[in-house]
Amino acid sequence: MSPEQWSTYFLLFARFSALVAVMPVFAWQGVPVLSRIGFSALLSFLLFSATGREAEPLPSHFLLVVLAAVGEALFGLALGFLVVLTFTAVRIAGQLLDLQSGLLMSAVLDPQYGVQETAFGQFYHLFAVVLFLTLNAHHLLLAALARSVELVPPGSVGMNPAALPTFFALFSQMFIIAFQLAAPVLIVLILTDIALGLISKTVPQLQVFIEGMPLKVGIALLILYFIFPYLSQALENLFYRLAEDVFLLFHLFRAPAG
Repeated sequence: MSPEQWSTYFLLFARFSALVAVMPVFAWQGVPVLSRIGFSALLSFLLFSATGREAEPLPSHFLLVVLAAVGEALFGLALGFLVVLTFTAVRIAGQLLDLQSGLLMSAVLDPQYGVQETAFGQFYHLFAVVLFLTLNAHHLLLAALARSVELVPPGSVGMNPAALPTFFALFSQMFIIAFQLAAPVLIVLILTDIALGLISKTVPQLQVFIEGMPLKVGIALLILYFIFPYLSQALENLFYRLAEDVFLLFHLFRAPAG
């Protein structure tokens, strides 16, 4: 390759290596760093070859080269952060169920991320990852990344202040999605708490706290069993929406014309 092609490839590598560093699955501590670097290099080469864009030379000054690479890395981190937000919303939905059902106190250390993880939160997260790969939603994500090379060419990453409200809206909708995914089970568990409270007033001798905890866990599992097909459909719609949100993020990093 010519020096101009190498410079374009270097900027793409800076973009996609930052993306892979925060992506689910690749961000797990068990994934070797060399595997992440190798996948980033391969992804950059494939998208560089597939787009067929004319190579552009790097700026002549070293500081401008560093700034261009930092801009590409920030762009990649923003793309990866958007994907992480989607899976974080699913994880929060499971943690809401743990909080309401009483399983929050059974949190254990997750060696993949090095944080405390709960039962329903871990289940929701792993189920979302498996469904994401099963539905080939990662193909849509790769297509969006290829499109990013055309919409935001290497070395032309900028900041469009007019698109900032859209970015904040993408961040705030994470909590809305989490509540929507957990709402069916949460409503039943709240009604269960109300029923247990009425029973405790009627029969004070009954140890509602001791009897209620396994009952709430069993009810949560039962309701989750019934809504499981609808949960899969909701996650599928969420993954397709992710591909659309990625294109919205492109407008944030496209420098305004003129």
